Amino acid sequence: MIFIFLDGVTCYDAYTKCDFTLRAHIIAWTGDIPALTKIMNITGHNSYSGCRFCDIKGIYSQKHKHVYFPPKKGSYAKKKHSNWLLHINEIEDVTLSKQQKEELIQQYGKNYYLGY
Repeated sequence: MIFIFLDGVTCYDAYTKCDFTLRAHIIAWTGDIPALTKIMNITGHNSYSGCRFCDIKGIYSQKHKHVYFPPKKGSYAKKKHSNWLLHINEIEDVTLSKQQKEELIQQYGKNYYLGY
């Protein structure tokens, strides 16, 4: 399926009577929080790195058995696409053990199928 995005699909334009390459790009999607976490492969809004927009870090409350995000003065650093790719590549590193990969998944908030 990814080849459709990269290479496109040859289609016929009846108006001009010639072929053209159709390429599709996802501009935006919407859904509830569980659906978006699955689409984006993130760990969810109740994880330590639960925000899909910024790099806020959650704190676990032993008393309430829940991850929460304490207020902070100022703003949080926005997530960058380049960092996202670096984190995924680090998780995919074949020299890492399953435990190391699981620790990175928890640290970065990225779900990744380990294939074990």
